[in-house]
Amino acid sequence: MASSNAPSETPTPTSQEQGSTLDPTIGTQKNSNRGKTDPAWGHCKQVLDKGKIALVCIYCEKLIRGGEINRVKHHLAGKGGDIEACRKVPAMVRHQFNQNIEDLRTKKRKTQEEYAESYGACDDVEREFDEIERNEMRQQQASRIPAPSSRKGVGKQLKGLQSFFPPAATPGAQPSIKSVLQSKKIVEKCDIAIARWMMDASVPFNAVNSAYYQPMIDAIANMGAGYKGPNYQRVHGYLLSKLVEDVKKMIEGYRVIWKQTGCTIMADGWTDRCRRTLINFLVYCPKGTVFLKSVNASHISKTAEALFKLLRDVVLFVGPENVVHVVTDNAANYVAAGRLLESEFPRLYWSLCAAHYINLILQDIGKLVEVTETVSQASMITKYIYNHCHPLYLMRQFTGGREILRPAPTRLATNFIALQSILAQKDALRTMVTSREWTSSAYSKEAKAKKFVDQVLDSKFWNQCTDIVKLTDPLVHVLRIVDGEDRAAMGFLYQAMNKAREDMVKRFQKRKRVVEPYLKILDSRWDSHLKRNLHAAGYWLNPAFRFNSAEFDKHKETISGLLDVIERYAYGDADLNTKLTSEKRIFKNAEGDFGKMSAIRERSTVMPDQWWESYGCGAPNLQKLAIRVLSQTCSSSGCERNWSIFEHIHSKKRNRSEHQKLNDLVYVHYNLRLQQRNRMRKQSYDPICLDAFEDHSEWIMEDSPPFLTPEEVDALRNDLVNMSLQSALDDLDELNLEDDRDDGEANNTPVENANQNETNQDIAPDLSDEERYPGFEVTPWI
Repeated sequence: MASSNAPSETPTPTSQEQGSTLDPTIGTQKNSNRGKTDPAWGHCKQVLDKGKIALVCIYCEKLIRGGEINRVKHHLAGKGGDIEACRKVPAMVRHQFNQNIEDLRTKKRKTQEEYAESYGACDDVEREFDEIERNEMRQQQASRIPAPSSRKGVGKQLKGLQSFFPPAATPGAQPSIKSVLQSKKIVEKCDIAIARWMMDASVPFNAVNSAYYQPMIDAIANMGAGYKGPNYQRVHGYLLSKLVEDVKKMIEGYRVIWKQTGCTIMADGWTDRCRRTLINFLVYCPKGTVFLKSVNASHISKTAEALFKLLRDVVLFVGPENVVHVVTDNAANYVAAGRLLESEFPRLYWSLCAAHYINLILQDIGKLVEVTETVSQASMITKYIYNHCHPLYLMRQFTGGREILRPAPTRLATNFIALQSILAQKDALRTMVTSREWTSSAYSKEAKAKKFVDQVLDSKFWNQCTDIVKLTDPLVHVLRIVDGEDRAAMGFLYQAMNKAREDMVKRFQKRKRVVEPYLKILDSRWDSHLKRNLHAAGYWLNPAFRFNSAEFDKHKETISGLLDVIERYAYGDADLNTKLTSEKRIFKNAEGDFGKMSAIRERSTVMPDQWWESYGCGAPNLQKLAIRVLSQTCSSSGCERNWSIFEHIHSKKRNRSEHQKLNDLVYVHYNLRLQQRNRMRKQSYDPICLDAFEDHSEWIMEDSPPFLTPEEVDALRNDLVNMSLQSALDDLDELNLEDDRDDGEANNTPVENANQNETNQDIAPDLSDEERYPGFEVTPWI
């Protein structure tokens, strides 16, 4: 660029030239150097376009009008928006401007936060006056003096807890003027006081994410100086009992839902740190899961009769007319108790936990020799990477910041989820160990590193890994369906299991020998233990499957399960049985409302119980039965997650407390969390939550971890701070799961392009406790 002191001698083009001619000498104008400290000026030039100054990229000659230098930076960085990315800019320059834009955004965000902290609420004086008047109103009411209403709306009565405290820093609200005008030193002093208490009491950091955290602070702030918090005896006694009563009232509101849709009782047992045998009882309905009670079964014999009595008491408490389904684990005493329960209450069904049985299928698959060998080699790869700082840094560079480990739906699925994750990064890992950054590093000369490279470049390992992922991925999908509480799975389990089997066969049409051991394990568990008439009825009543003739013709035997469910539901009522059978024909032939265009369109787009509620009025008896069947869950996952809550509430001191106190704590804690569930589902997963990585600890930790130098510790801390988990999508969405090889090619042909698109995105569902499956060994991956 010419100096700003040079005179401008550029002639103004004629009107003819202004339409097409660009004069590159405009950059020499006297006023063109204003604000040219931005590095982007070195990558563009000024021209005259239609009488106005514009900029041209020096790499691709792209003419950029409006927005000046900021649009040039986005053009060079390839940031999208309303400017096309430069296709000829060098990679180093693109990276430079990406970083420049991110730095500017960070600086701007920090400035806005500081401004909001100092001045954000100062202009909202009207709201502050309203708060002052409300406070005066409450003081006058407390002294029984009538309050004059000088402003519109002041006299309105507030209900519940809000009647005692004015709105303050609740989500979405602005802080008061007083709090805004406080100095930073005073605010920091207050924050430090809270943090000091949390650290002294060993309160987890994520406790500040509780929906009740800010309301607690608001309540304390409104009490003013001199407020003394409740002591140990008051919290442990009166306040706990008060919360228990409040939660009981909340649960009573669920009885209306139980009567309308029916419910599922979930029961599961465990042994706590004091070696007490505890049994949890929860109730599931479409509105949500509630925790009823925990029974200390240590003093009674764990026979079928004792368990039957406990289950019968819970059924009587919920109401036999409301209970459709009871789910337990697969222990022999629970199986016998379930059968006794069906005899006592002929209208309800008992079944084993579907999630637990799919876990057992995965456990049996994990014992196959080829699976054991592949998992072992994969764990060696992840152990080496996550225990060495430079390889971990390079791995994240080549994978675009993606991890090769992900939280699994349950602990038993960890091995197969980890195999999916590492397979999705196959190309990135291979590129890493053959890159100049790796071969020139000191790590590459070590014996462990050479072994690591051999394992990454081992084609046989990737072939076996691909086979295992293809075969287990359908089962992992089924596990996710039955393990969640967001949607009732009763109408989907039967189809999901059959679809999983069909997919396994389809993916290995030319190599049937490979899939045979897996199918044998699947069939033995599904046919002999898990499949029930209630599952078949759920399939038959689901409109998405019933009116899909191509699929339904394969499973016509499900009509037998439906007839059994009808007989149980109409137990002792021949007239009701006749009505149900007649209405079944109306639904089968799609007569009346079932055949309307809206009903046809929504067969596969809405949940089946909601579909029946909308279009089943022409068959009221079958409608009620269908809603009761399709609104149920198939597993007792809620119980298993509740053990995590027990473990969290347990401590060495609390174990000395009576069991009733422990039961009350879990009763309140679990049911309060239930109220937050809808809000928590919308939040992104915390990437630094230690609980998320706890399941992979055995995949990461070496048998004898090496001591880290101070420099390596600092580097590792920086990596942890910058680490992020991916959003909830499957790696397998980007993998080619169709197998085109025959048996002769299987062991010789390397798997190419297994990762067509390296999008490695994860989910973070709840995880059950390891103690729930003591017979299954999770292979160490790190």
